[in-house]
Amino acid sequence: MPHRPRRNLVILRAGDRSLHSQWIADEDRNFDLLVSYYGAVPDLYRDAADLYEARRGPKWPCIAELLDEQPELVDAYDAIWLPDDDLAVDTATVSRMFDLFHAHGLQLAQPALTRESYFSFDTLLRHPGYLLRYMGFVEVMAPLFSRDAMRRCRATFHESRIGWGLDFVWPTLIDNPDGHRIAVIDDTPVWHTRPIGGGDLYKNNPDADPMRDARRLLAKYGCEGTRVRAKYEFHGGIRLVQPAWRDRLMLALRGLNARRRWKRRERAEARAGQAAATPAAPKS
Repeated sequence: MPHRPRRNLVILRAGDRSLHSQWIADEDRNFDLLVSYYGAVPDLYRDAADLYEARRGPKWPCIAELLDEQPELVDAYDAIWLPDDDLAVDTATVSRMFDLFHAHGLQLAQPALTRESYFSFDTLLRHPGYLLRYMGFVEVMAPLFSRDAMRRCRATFHESRIGWGLDFVWPTLIDNPDGHRIAVIDDTPVWHTRPIGGGDLYKNNPDADPMRDARRLLAKYGCEGTRVRAKYEFHGGIRLVQPAWRDRLMLALRGLNARRRWKRRERAEARAGQAAATPAAPKS
């Protein structure tokens, strides 16, 4: 089977307990993986990445530095996903997330969290009845940016050491006139496996003050009110609708009839082929 064209990029700040190997277990994927390793084991994960670097420091300033050094990455891909390393998800789900992101013209999105996930906002948990929901924000845990949204938002990555406040600033920077460019994608959920605030980010940066960073950032961009309301904004969604039983029965019967007609045609063509291959009897 030919590989999918890889028009998408995942940039992962990976620690020693990263779960990303399952993300790329299947070679048939539509994304490249850039591992930015922050641990102390030389070359850990180098063989489990399409692109690789080692860089110590917190997630968002380090991603900002990486993109400053390699701005061509933003130009080379149509979308970039920036997940945490404690998300459990398979290759097919990540590829489908990117497919839905492009198909629905999104600028900023995230996969929904499974119901067993550790979470901060219950509005980001999966709603099984939806393909996706148009929301007022997405969380810093796993944001997905279009190329245009990345160009508009990447400068903010320098401005928050832990990331608090960034997710409420981004929606004010992107082009979202109809409210349908920011979404939580329910059809491709990920499992957040570790408690909020219990990961390496907080352990490795004990002197960080996330609340102070968030207050400063929100004040700078005039987004203080956004933090209060954005997590409850819901601008509609795309539902998964089960067809009525009559429709399912009708389509099933029509499918059976189509298969019967096809088999009759195959048998007729086979008989015609046999007749053509049989030599004619000589005339007496």
